[in-house]
Amino acid sequence: MSNRVSLSPRDLSLLTLLGRTPATTALLLRAGDTFDGGRFGDERRLRERLQALGNAGFVRSWATAHAGGGLQNYYKLTPLGFEMACGTETTQPPRAFFAEVSPSLFAHTFRLAEAVVETVRTCHLDRVTIERFTRENELTLRVGDDQVQPDFFLRLRASGRPFNLAFEIDGSTESIESHAMNSIRRKLAMYHADQDRILGQWLAASKKWERPRFRVVFLTPSVARAYHILTHAAETTSARGRRLVYAAPHDSYVTDAHPLCSPVFLDHCGQWQALVDLHPTARYLKSPVRLPKHVESPLGVC
Repeated sequence: MSNRVSLSPRDLSLLTLLGRTPATTALLLRAGDTFDGGRFGDERRLRERLQALGNAGFVRSWATAHAGGGLQNYYKLTPLGFEMACGTETTQPPRAFFAEVSPSLFAHTFRLAEAVVETVRTCHLDRVTIERFTRENELTLRVGDDQVQPDFFLRLRASGRPFNLAFEIDGSTESIESHAMNSIRRKLAMYHADQDRILGQWLAASKKWERPRFRVVFLTPSVARAYHILTHAAETTSARGRRLVYAAPHDSYVTDAHPLCSPVFLDHCGQWQALVDLHPTARYLKSPVRLPKHVESPLGVC
């Protein structure tokens, strides 16, 4: 029996999504409306197609425990699948990209996958164009000898306006106040320093190109953690009026019908914000939040 398959536009859309993140069948169904040619009719048809793509060498699957009990599969591209999704001229990522997810990284990887899928879904729904998508660990922002790598980076365009977003998937595993290499304090300082650097270059060039602004988006396990990060962001910024850092609970983002365009985020001033805001001078009707004053944690962890 031949394992060759003819790839449809829907297959290529599915492979493109897996080129951005590993995904379970539930996540692939969630993203179904973004596929060229339409969504799969049901989970059985999706599984059958994934099995065919696996037999042809485009994807690989592993089983993992399901929160509701039992096992579920998650899928990743093979090197052949990556070539089909991204082109033969695209440099292939490291071997870990194609390998089974390490148990120590599993929770982070699939919280990240949820955020990616919801972002792709709402871009399609709200007619927001993804001009650039950079996977985890593929973008490094450097200032001097320091650097920071967002969990993923997006350049979006809506109604002719660009929106640059660096996402941080926070799991409350990193200290906020400490000076450790992976602390939130250090990340915030690096993002502010990088924004200062690129704005300085823009001003020195007499503003000859588009104003180089971006937002750093923290998705957190809880409201309290989001408040803690924003309170610290308010204390560390030297430009009070710059709304660089936004934060929201992860669940609020992935369950909202329009998470890019809805004001589900807070900034460091306690104002509600949307990631794609076509009318930035207009205030949302939601009441501002008074963020708690910073309290130093003796353990250095929120």
